[in-house]
Amino acid sequence: MNIIDFHTHFFPADLAPRAIKKLIDNAAPAITMKNYTDGTVQGLMESMKKSGIDLSVTLGVATKPSQVSTINKGCAETEYPGIIQFGTLHPDLEDFEAEIDFLVGSGIKGVKMHPEYQDFYIDDKKYYPMYEKLASSGLIIVLHSGKDPGPFTNDHVLPPALRRVHADFPALKIVAAHMGGWKVWDEVFDVLAGIDIFFDTSAIYRLLPPEMFLQICRKHGCEKIVFGSDSPWYDQSESVEWMKRSGLSDAELEAVFEKNARGLLYG
Repeated sequence: MNIIDFHTHFFPADLAPRAIKKLIDNAAPAITMKNYTDGTVQGLMESMKKSGIDLSVTLGVATKPSQVSTINKGCAETEYPGIIQFGTLHPDLEDFEAEIDFLVGSGIKGVKMHPEYQDFYIDDKKYYPMYEKLASSGLIIVLHSGKDPGPFTNDHVLPPALRRVHADFPALKIVAAHMGGWKVWDEVFDVLAGIDIFFDTSAIYRLLPPEMFLQICRKHGCEKIVFGSDSPWYDQSESVEWMKRSGLSDAELEAVFEKNARGLLYG
């Protein structure tokens, strides 16, 4: 079966060593972070070949509003085989309408936002105009969800807030990363599972017990789950093999590995 990895990252080759080191150094003391590629697009493509992954969605994050345009123009102007680049937005970007129009006009299919890195609460209504514009544009938004290994408050995007945003913007195409909320999966099961948003499976294979994964899948619906690894921080091969051993049926694996992501990207 074909495999789409909906959650990967790379950095420009000249910045990759520093970016990898900084993110590892900034991890919380209780977290052991390591990189499974060198952080470059070439490293990602080599990992994809080794892992049998046909297509990867790459996600960048602007930590300052001034970075948004540069990142998005880079996505629009560069192409790599087997790679779909998502753009980004920053919550404090003033002219977000024009930036979203640029993304749509450039054929970019979605954006990544990281409320911990960008220091905003997703259900703060000051950001609702941005969500409204995203929803009307048809762009996908991938949101880091739950806790984070970095030195943050870890409460910017918890399941109740995600549920409120979805209730207020039901047409917004949300992908809640890390199976709806990294390390808050009991709350994901109670609060989020079953509503009409997508979860990706990134950064779970050493942390989420397979039985809990299956419980969330059954309640949420496998048609709303897309495979993701979080490369370079998680190994794509190990992520694929964990998913194959998770207990999903062949039909469910086909949906999670490819069908659901293809529908989101091209449907």
